Amino acid sequence: MLPISDIVTGQQIYKYLKFMQESKNWSREQIDAFQNEWLRALIAYAYENVPFYHDEMERLGLTPADIQTKADLVKLPIINKDTIRREGLERFTSKAMPKSQMILRGSSGSTGQPLLYHATKLNYSVNIAANLRGWYDFGWRLGDKYIKISQNPRKSKLKNLQDWVTRNMYVATADLSDKHMYEIMQDIERYRPVVIRSYPDPLYIMAQYRLAHQGEFTYQPLAITTTGNVLPPQMRDVIEKAFGCKIFDSYSSEGNANMFECHTHECYHVSEEYGITEILDESGKPITKGIGRVITTDLWNYATPFIRYDVQDMVELADKPCSCGRAHMAIKRILGRDNELLVAPSGRRYTVHHFTVFFEPTVSPELKDSIEQFQFIQHPDGTTTMNLVVNEKYDKEVEQYLEAYWTKEFEAKVDVKVVERMPITHNNKRKFIIIEK
Repeated sequence: MLPISDIVTGQQIYKYLKFMQESKNWSREQIDAFQNEWLRALIAYAYENVPFYHDEMERLGLTPADIQTKADLVKLPIINKDTIRREGLERFTSKAMPKSQMILRGSSGSTGQPLLYHATKLNYSVNIAANLRGWYDFGWRLGDKYIKISQNPRKSKLKNLQDWVTRNMYVATADLSDKHMYEIMQDIERYRPVVIRSYPDPLYIMAQYRLAHQGEFTYQPLAITTTGNVLPPQMRDVIEKAFGCKIFDSYSSEGNANMFECHTHECYHVSEEYGITEILDESGKPITKGIGRVITTDLWNYATPFIRYDVQDMVELADKPCSCGRAHMAIKRILGRDNELLVAPSGRRYTVHHFTVFFEPTVSPELKDSIEQFQFIQHPDGTTTMNLVVNEKYDKEVEQYLEAYWTKEFEAKVDVKVVERMPITHNNKRKFIIIEK
């Protein structure tokens, strides 16, 4: 039904899914040539039709001829959500694009206020096609049943119709009570989806419930795909054990080429046909290995072009090619928001990964495998509160060890607080690091 749907809606998902399936076997040279060609077209269009980019290039003494390849992008400024809000959306909107062809969209708002921007049916189609390719890579096919677990209830009749056509059972998780967990497990048993899609945090709570009721629920999907938040190894292990299948994590944001975990589980592959991804170090220089922040250039959105857009996320580049043989950029780990970077009074910087490694039983046997979840809250006075969800192995000895270890590490007071459940935000995410201002 997808080709028919494209005709009715004016989209081109089917066409670009076929394109994405072919291009995943491109060589590095083919990927670079494609990106450079589309970049030149995008820059020429933005210079002529988008006020912000025209004015910035004039100020810098640049013309479209000065941006010929990806290497030339460093001549242009980096923008972010604050830039777009400060300048105003109209400054980033094409003057030549008919309003009838533009779709108003918004980011999830995980860094604060959601960002509004315009998209087109074309860039939406290519983005969806790239996502479908990621699903195809772990075995799902169009027409296979799946369950989407999300925080908010479905209110749109059009979305309900879309769910029926795509064989998606939509499950809202605003209520995380045991009663509702039981109902969701029953839905999975009855519907028998090929894939379950969810943010990690509510899925982790469901996995714990399922493990606590072993024998009652036996259906195992082909795969689980997660998105929207960092997926720590401990959380992955619990979910995979509970549902008896592998997780294929993914990453996406506004204006960004999405990333899907390879079937080898060695890395995430970047959908480079959709956009150009730069990874920059703290000084703003491009890197080819190690940890850096993601800067993206959307090659398809001509309504609100995202050119050198800082999505405020940190990743680690893979240190070797993936054994699957694909030439697309390989990301080893998604580390999360750069505003979730905890800087201790000692001057040391900590990402979520530093803490997930520490809480691994093999790294810290002193913890007696007693920590289920963690959250670090840094207060304005430099002190830190560590919220923990624990199990029956937790005791006073573990608490004292944690306080002593992290107080010494941070060179500032760390208080340990045991909570019954870690709060999940309105957008189905849990913040591992909170920096209070």
